[in-house]
Order: sequence, then C-alpha cells, then structure tokens
Amino acid sequence: TGKELFAQAIHNASARQHGPFVALNCAAFPESLLESELFGYDEGSFTGSRKGGKAGLLEAAHTGTLFLDEIGDMPLSLQTRLLRVLQEREVLRLGSNAPISIDVRIIAATHRCLPERIAQNLFRADLYYRLNILRLVLPPLRDRSEDIPALARQLLEGKLRAVGSAQSVDSVLAPLLPLLSRYQWPGNIREMDNLMERFAVFLLGVRDPAEVDFSAFLQETPELAELQDETFEESAEGIDEERIVAAIQAAGGNRQLAAQSLGISRTTLWRRLKEIEAS
Repeated sequence: TGKELFAQAIHNASARQHGPFVALNCAAFPESLLESELFGYDEGSFTGSRKGGKAGLLEAAHTGTLFLDEIGDMPLSLQTRLLRVLQEREVLRLGSNAPISIDVRIIAATHRCLPERIAQNLFRADLYYRLNILRLVLPPLRDRSEDIPALARQLLEGKLRAVGSAQSVDSVLAPLLPLLSRYQWPGNIREMDNLMERFAVFLLGVRDPAEVDFSAFLQETPELAELQDETFEESAEGIDEERIVAAIQAAGGNRQLAAQSLGISRTTLWRRLKEIEAS
C-alpha cells in the first residue's frame, strides 16, 4: 500500500536524502521505450532519437535512489542489462560503447510472486538474488482495517479543501466508516483516494451534514452499496435504547443526524425504534 511513498520515505531517511529520487513503473512502458528510459541513448542510436542523446533514469538517479515499481513485469532482455548495471556499477547507453559509472541505490517492488516467475522462466534468478537483500512486505489495505478511519479522514479532508467545501469531515464521514472498514479495497490506497474525491464532489450540493443523502451516494458506489444492509444491521444490534435516545436528543430530534452520529442508516434507526417501542 503506497509502495512509492514507502520507497520515498526510505530515501528521505537515508544518507542519500540529498541525492535525487527517481521512480519508474516497469509495467507502464513497452519494452523498447522502457529500455531507452532506463538506460538512455546516444544521438542517432535509433530513428527519432533526440539530438545530443539522452541520459537514462539510472544516470539521473546518480548518488540517489532509483525506485523500480512492478519489476516483476520487466522484460527478460532488460533484466539481463539491469543485472550487469548492478554488478559493474556502470551503465551503457543505447548506441554507445562508453560505459558511465554510477552510484545508485535500487529499491524494487512488485505485486507478483517472483519465485513463481523464476520457475516460469519469466524472471532471472540471478537478478532476484541481487535485488533480494532486504525484503520488506507491505500489507494491503484490507489487512490494515484499523488504519482505514485515519486514512479516509485525511484523504477526505484534503479533497473537501480542494473543491472548496466547508463540510465537517467527521460529521459526514462517520456513517460511511462501517462500510469503509468492511470493504476489501482491491485498489488499495488509490481506490480510497478516488472514492473520497467522489464523495467530496457529491457533498458540494449539501450545506447541512444532516441533509446528506447517503443512500443516493451509495447508489453511485455499488462496491459499497452491496455491504450496506449487512453492515448497518450488524451496527444496529449493539446500540441500546439509552444511546439511541441520547443521540436523538443531542440532534434536537433530527433522526437523520442522530442516525449519522450512531453510524447507521435512518431506516435502521427507525427499525430499532420500532423494536424498542414493541418491547
């Protein structure tokens, strides 16, 4: 979760912090373009090459850190060239015969299982052993449910500020937290960032937190809507009569606002009131 942010933090806390931090997603480029981006090229090395050539990212990261994201998707031919760079500590631009000495720390990340890729002949074992010195496992967001409220609050606060909304973050976020904590977040932090931005835009048409129509928002977010009923039902089970009465009094009789403060839907609050009256 946030691999590049984590790599940047390692760089910032190291003796290389005053050097450059350069990031490259190995899965984002076709092989030919990735090669020129990583290793650079001399003038005239291929059609369309820049006059005077171009330094690659390995050179650009000299005295600093190069972060190679999704290295498990790097083509085998480039893996061979990268291995040589790591062994010799020098880079050879495309079309050049003059190696350039470099001093670079490599941080690599992948979502793939590299031993499996090695068994499938899709990743070089010798490159894996060269890179796998300090192995750090970053848990996905679904395994860090205790972090979700704090992350969601920070992201929503920034999104509300960006769109010029003066909404109270805690008031509008509280009813969604049970759903956010239960959701599996296949897209990790980027998905949460996207969802909070969508919510901030949705809130632009609302002045009072008590007027937020969460049902309407959930209709636009089916990934959360399917969790709504079971989450609200479970949330309601642990709410006793005293808490419900206190929430309604604190909200001045406004049941929508009371439901939000309890973290349940207005419909669920109405059902619990009926159950209390019946008992």
